[in-house]
This record gives sequence, structure tokens and C-alpha cells, in this order.
Amino acid sequence: MNPIRLMAKMTAKGLLIDGGGFGGSVVLVTPQDVAGAMGMGNLPVEAELVGRAKFCDDNQAQLALAGWVQTEFRRRCMRSGWKTDYCEGLATLCVFELVHPMRCSPCGGRGKVWQQEPEMSDDGELLRMADRWVDCSACKATGQSVLTVRNRAAIAKISKSRFGETWAARADDMMTTLFTYEEKVLRHLWHQFADMAA
Repeated sequence: MNPIRLMAKMTAKGLLIDGGGFGGSVVLVTPQDVAGAMGMGNLPVEAELVGRAKFCDDNQAQLALAGWVQTEFRRRCMRSGWKTDYCEGLATLCVFELVHPMRCSPCGGRGKVWQQEPEMSDDGELLRMADRWVDCSACKATGQSVLTVRNRAAIAKISKSRFGETWAARADDMMTTLFTYEEKVLRHLWHQFADMAA
């Protein structure tokens, strides 16, 4: 039996993940389903922490991930001869940016905004004003915005100038590592839930 179907049969409420359920409604994948699916594979421990912290709203996983990031920052600092004073704050910043991406204010996280645009005839005469969804220019249609350098420095408990000069690039490097683990988790979950509609 497919592990996803088996897990669906074991849920307490009897919700079928691989079907419309009762009445053909859309079936949502719950955090418990995601946590169960992540246990059905050979993901690295760090990737499991990223997945549980981001997709399962698991506070313990967020704390464990922050501990791992802090240890990894210390390892990188020792190897490169950098100060280790800011490792804890940088770990907090990285986990916050991973787990709580900022929503774009102008579009409310949708990636599109409702605007009126003029519709012109071939001879350049205004026909009417048409309402339509257009891509948000503030976030480039992603629905997310980034923290300012000042806010990132405040979360990491580092002065703005020191963070901007030195530690921002190092935090971005760690974020690249975390996004790599997130990509592994998403691929794994896609494979686990690929038969949902079958």
C-alpha cells in the first residue's frame, strides 16, 4: 500500500488525503500530515528541522533549528577567525526569516494588486477604465518583502553599521544553506503527496 494512503487511513478523523472526502471538497494537507510525510524518507536531520519549523508550526523544531544554526555559525566563525559574539542573534534572525517571511504591504501577500487601467481605441480615444489584477511592482509579484537592514540588525542584536558591513553577507550565506534544505523538504513532500489526486 502507498505510504500516503496508509497514513490517510490512520488519521484520527478518518479524513482521506487522496480523495475529495465527503462531498467533493478540497482536502487540505495538515501539519500532522506534513510531519508524517517527512518521516517517510531519508531527509537529513537539518532538513527535517527546517520542514517541521516552517510547515508544521513546531516551536520545538524552531528552537532546535536555531540551536543548529548557532552551532553552524560558530563553526564557520572558528574556521574563518571571526568573532563568535553574534552567533545567537544571527541564528535568531535566520530562523525568523525562514519561518516568517514578510508579506508585501501593497498587495497583502497576493503578488497582484487591483488597479484601474485605461482602455484605448485604435485611434487613441479613451473607451473606458477597466478594473483588473496586475502584478505588484513593489514585490515583483512574489507577495513577499524583505526586512530592512536596520530591522535585520535589530533582530540579530548587532549595530546597523556593523551588520551592514560584515554580518549581512554571512547571514545571507546561512540563509542560502537553509533555503537549500527547504528545497529538499519541498521536493520530498512533493514526492510524498504526488498521488493525492490519484
